[in-house]
Amino acid sequence: MASPGMMQSGLSRELFENWCTDVKNGVIIAGYCVEGTLAKTILSEPEEIITMLGQKLPLKMSVDYISFSAHTDYQQTSEFIRMLKPPHVVLVHGEQNEMNRLKAALQREYEDDPNTVINLYNPRNTHSVELYFRGEKTAKVMGQLAVDEPQPGKTLNGILVKRNFNYHILSAEDLPQYTDLSMSQIMQRQSLHFSCNSAMLRHMLTQIAGLLEPIDGDKKLKAFNAIDITIEQKIVTLEWMANPVNDMYADSLVAAILQADLLDVPLKSMNTSIKVDRMHFKECLIEMLQDMFGEDSVPKIFKGEKLYVTVNDKRADINLTNLEVKCPNDETFEQIVQTAVTKLYQCLAPPQVET
Repeated sequence: MASPGMMQSGLSRELFENWCTDVKNGVIIAGYCVEGTLAKTILSEPEEIITMLGQKLPLKMSVDYISFSAHTDYQQTSEFIRMLKPPHVVLVHGEQNEMNRLKAALQREYEDDPNTVINLYNPRNTHSVELYFRGEKTAKVMGQLAVDEPQPGKTLNGILVKRNFNYHILSAEDLPQYTDLSMSQIMQRQSLHFSCNSAMLRHMLTQIAGLLEPIDGDKKLKAFNAIDITIEQKIVTLEWMANPVNDMYADSLVAAILQADLLDVPLKSMNTSIKVDRMHFKECLIEMLQDMFGEDSVPKIFKGEKLYVTVNDKRADINLTNLEVKCPNDETFEQIVQTAVTKLYQCLAPPQVET
């Protein structure tokens, strides 16, 4: 329901132009129309209409007309409500006492009818009436996501695209093919000056991120498998692909860099020769995993440098040589076990730094 009723401009005209090309939509002209107005024109059901911008659009929506007058007596109003049987009726545009009488009469009319429930509202001027409706929206799955038949309980991950009043779910790779949208990636770079020595800086970074992976020789380091770290003279530069998780990693590294500047620790007090006892590490790891996932989740006896943990038919394999964890069926479970293994190793053997 939108005004103006003759649809020459305003909200009713905008809605009409957005909806008129879909056969699922319809418009009801409820009142007198002046010759030459859009409302009068579409009553003859032309094949196309002219928009306010001068473009031509096909008219595919249904067009109907009813004579609806606000100046009716009780009988006409009652008959209209009985035909529609709406769940809500808001009484407006009348003198307060007369509106109260109308509301009371309508309530008496339906109070003995168990099959009809109508909520009647008679608000005063400037008083609001809030009505809540539950609507279901349907989205069409397209592209790569539509290749495999959906399974009950399986989560569908994609991008929800709204075009006019239609919804589509697509994978990111299909956006250029089905829409005018495109995917972009944002790289973030942050450079900070540090006054401490590089050994202290690396020590603080490894305390936060664990062992740093060298890239391109020793020119760059990678932390959290996501943040590139470059240390040149007294400038440390962080680069990463912007997303909420990587931003959090970068914030923790920035905090470590700033903390390194505040510490005044002689290099000789930084222990760089501690080595982990492999057998002790294995014993601690088994005990920790049993505490986390249950005693039956980890084998009590194993040979070599391979260990696994099983939870709810999901198995994560742990390579004790390089501390890598693999669980193809559940990335979240893999990440939990990987973090536990790495943090335990760091506690038993602090990362080495160069002095």
